[in-house]
Amino acid sequence: MNTINANRSLNKKLAIIGALGALTVLFGLLPVIGYIRLPWGLAITLLHIPTILGALIAGPIAGACVGLIFGLTSLYQASQSAGGLDILFVNPSISVLPRILLGLVAAYIFIGLTKAKLPKAVGSALSAVLATLCHTIFVALALYAFAGSQVTALMEGAGLGAFILLLLPNAAAEAIAAGIICGGVTSVLYATAGKKSKLSQES
Repeated sequence: MNTINANRSLNKKLAIIGALGALTVLFGLLPVIGYIRLPWGLAITLLHIPTILGALIAGPIAGACVGLIFGLTSLYQASQSAGGLDILFVNPSISVLPRILLGLVAAYIFIGLTKAKLPKAVGSALSAVLATLCHTIFVALALYAFAGSQVTALMEGAGLGAFILLLLPNAAAEAIAAGIICGGVTSVLYATAGKKSKLSQES
């Protein structure tokens, strides 16, 4: 019985990784659906959201796997880039590593908030917000750690702190979007799971 349950759990995780990985690639290859353009000029990406959802729904390993797909998609996009900061993402330490960390961090933040007795839906939304902000910091740190001289030249001498401040408006908008979307999706999933559990107990 335990073996059957373990196989079901593994199959479920693989299905989640496959579905969210495919969604990530779709977002990456079709920017028209992978980005939201706000009225005041900012464009926020949705590419990080499947990674966070994978972490919230199926745990750190699933989150890291979807994050890997996110990173490889980013690397491919960079290889097609004409220049600027984007071209620096051909380095896997910049394009892939922060995205794997995003999946791990999102999962462990959620686990911590769940242990703190926060409602799951609230914990999911808050985890998505915090993980998105961490992801921005991870990417900035990776850029300066592995391509510092190029970034400094492109940013006209700006340091890491100034670079992060420059990213903050987009990061804040992306964090809010992640919180709303991930909180909403997981709320529906938890409600559905709760109904199925009640039905199975009654039958």
